[in-house]
Amino acid sequence: MWRRLGRKNEQTLTDALDNPDGHDLYRAQEARADAEDKERRAAQRETQRPVCARCGRQFTDERWEQVAVHRTAVRAGDKSVCGSCRADDVARLEVAAEADRLEAAVPPEPEDDPEPDRRGWFRRRT
Repeated sequence: MWRRLGRKNEQTLTDALDNPDGHDLYRAQEARADAEDKERRAAQRETQRPVCARCGRQFTDERWEQVAVHRTAVRAGDKSVCGSCRADDVARLEVAAEADRLEAAVPPEPEDDPEPDRRGWFRRRT
């Protein structure tokens, strides 16, 4: 009779060497190790996530990807702000552009000059 580590009762030598549930134990250990590794990676990713310079909130995955990916980083604007602060910046710029456009569309008011300029080639003789 053999006593195996982790077993409550004794087994014969052939039963101990067969290890019928060894594969199940290995799969359970592998699944547990994979889960722990996944949690560790997620925690490590969260520690690397950027923080907004204005409001202090962490970037969303979408905003983080916009800032990190080279082809969209040009359109991402200020890379130190989160998505909501960036949206506020865009809205502020649109309002300023609209105000400039409206200001340019209004013609300037003529100035009433009480005494016209009397110098020049074509002046009115009095």
